[in-house]
Amino acid sequence: MFGSQKHCHVCGMDVKKETGIKRFGKYFCSNEDAQKYAEMQMARSKEDSGRGGGCCC
Repeated sequence: MFGSQKHCHVCGMDVKKETGIKRFGKYFCSNEDAQKYAEMQMARSKEDSGRGGGCCC
């Protein structure tokens, strides 16, 4: 069936939509990969927070 197969956003493993773990609007193969994704996003947001927010900063 088309559209029922997803990929883990951390390792790329095929994940069934019905059995995969969905967090942050994305599918993961395990709780560990979902946690890794959350940690990567937090690290990325910390890097971006020091850049300023406007055209003059």
